[in-house]
Amino acid sequence: MKKQISLLTIMTLLGTTACQDFLTENPVTNIGQNLALSSEDRIRRAMNGAYSALQVNEYYGFEWPNAVWLSDDNVFAAGAGTTDLQFDNYDILASSNTMEINWRAMYQVINQANNILDAVGTVGDPGFTTEEKNDLAGQALFLRALAYFDMVRTWGGVPLVLTPTAGFSDAAFVKRNSPDEVYAQVQKDLDEAEQKLPERTDRTLAGKKTAQALKARLFLYRKDWANAEKFAGMIIESKDYALVTPYERFLTEKNTPESIFEIAYNPVDQNATGGAFLPQSKGGSYRLGPTKEIVDLLRDPAKGGTRSVTVGTFNLNGTTTYHVNKYRQAGSTNDSPIWVLRTAEMYLIRAEARAQLGKIQEGAADLNAVRQRAQVAAVSPATKEDLLQRIEDERRLEFAFEPHRWFDLVRTGRAGTVLKITTANKLVFPVPTSEIRANPNLTQNTGY
Repeated sequence: MKKQISLLTIMTLLGTTACQDFLTENPVTNIGQNLALSSEDRIRRAMNGAYSALQVNEYYGFEWPNAVWLSDDNVFAAGAGTTDLQFDNYDILASSNTMEINWRAMYQVINQANNILDAVGTVGDPGFTTEEKNDLAGQALFLRALAYFDMVRTWGGVPLVLTPTAGFSDAAFVKRNSPDEVYAQVQKDLDEAEQKLPERTDRTLAGKKTAQALKARLFLYRKDWANAEKFAGMIIESKDYALVTPYERFLTEKNTPESIFEIAYNPVDQNATGGAFLPQSKGGSYRLGPTKEIVDLLRDPAKGGTRSVTVGTFNLNGTTTYHVNKYRQAGSTNDSPIWVLRTAEMYLIRAEARAQLGKIQEGAADLNAVRQRAQVAAVSPATKEDLLQRIEDERRLEFAFEPHRWFDLVRTGRAGTVLKITTANKLVFPVPTSEIRANPNLTQNTGY
């Protein structure tokens, strides 16, 4: 995918570098753009670049999920890297390079989506049909919604930039919007994307069901239980998606019915995640390890069931040690996908929404569908509180080593109790110092 990055991406990167080398630093929300997307072919190449921007090491490729799972109780920093230890110890510096590259990578996706949306509305190519334009616009809206959804979960309110940015102007120095405003924009984008996108099942390309799945997650975060139940149900009831068996299948195969949206890699465009988790004997660096608590849970047949395959063992200085085995490859063959949306999440979203709506038996049925796939016994929670706790526990196991656990504990108000975080300010990450210096209208999160 990276080899198909359009000239749009190259111009953006060169423009940003030039602005930083001369005069003054340019806020990343103002990314230079000089290429006119004047034809269908150029817009399609720009779309390839937008998907590739999700794939980069600074975003889904490793660094952003790494910051998220180091903040939960499933992963610890096995290496001596000071940046990893900041997240592991809830002592993140605003000057953290990780924060800077995450922020910039997400705005890179947003600006590329903005340019595509702008071009689709103005290009006069006579062979470019309305259906094709709607499809590309819908994909851009989905990507922008995903990036803003990840940003608001990470930092709280962030600046909403909804048009292409080019050069310095007063418009470049935008203020932060509130979290509610960002979430509202994500919903607006997904509503429009759902209307424009076709019904297709391409697990690396956004379609109507992809937008609906992200809407289900969005409604869960916004506590709109009825719509969370509704949209998760749309995916569950679709013939195109299913809980694949055995559990390990979606780890070893690409584009299974489990996957709603995944980011593809290949031996040329490699996924760095496996290399960080696997030991040297398997081609990795063992930068990150699974905590003893999650290892014990996953290896318990009554809790983890077949999900025990997500941890493996190796010899470390004569001691049997556990490593994460969800991402199976490192080095030149490292082409494991990153799962952004999958079917199991829809079942657990609907289970949680039904619990909140008082539909205990129906919620338990969804929970048990996921448990059955993992070959663990069904449960029969009697109360809403019991069912919600069971769902929280199940999400921890099902999505171990995927970037969910930290955000689950934050959104449910359980981070303080579970992770022993005593300062509420630590529930969002610091805005990068470099961005605040570049944009005088940008404010820092309290406590950093």
